Amino acid sequence: MRFSRFLSLAALVVALGACAERLPPGGVAKLDGVYEGEVTRSSGPVHSCPTAFKLRARVASGEMRGEILDFEQPDAVIDRFFAFIEADGRVTTAFRGGSETYGVSGSFGSATFSALANGRACSFSAFARRKQ
Repeated sequence: MRFSRFLSLAALVVALGACAERLPPGGVAKLDGVYEGEVTRSSGPVHSCPTAFKLRARVASGEMRGEILDFEQPDAVIDRFFAFIEADGRVTTAFRGGSETYGVSGSFGSATFSALANGRACSFSAFARRKQ
């Protein structure tokens, strides 16, 4: 179990690193827009870790302002977060889901955002696309 979790995390780290190399020409300044996607459970007990959340984020001028939304009731905001986007497209922030705080490490590609969120008992992966 631990080995398979290590392999999953290693694969995600490699995928996140690949996204950071694919920023659009013009870099972070060209990421502006609205991103929507999902946050899904990657590990943790089924009975105490939510299965999924919706993700919505607005990116402008190197800043990311986002919302974690209830999957069944997309207008119900669970938490909001803020992050500065590094020059290479990386993001580090946190959000609160239920009684747990999750540390988030992610990165932008040319029109996507992907991340890993880790809490004490639960881990999630996130993926969002910029709306056209």
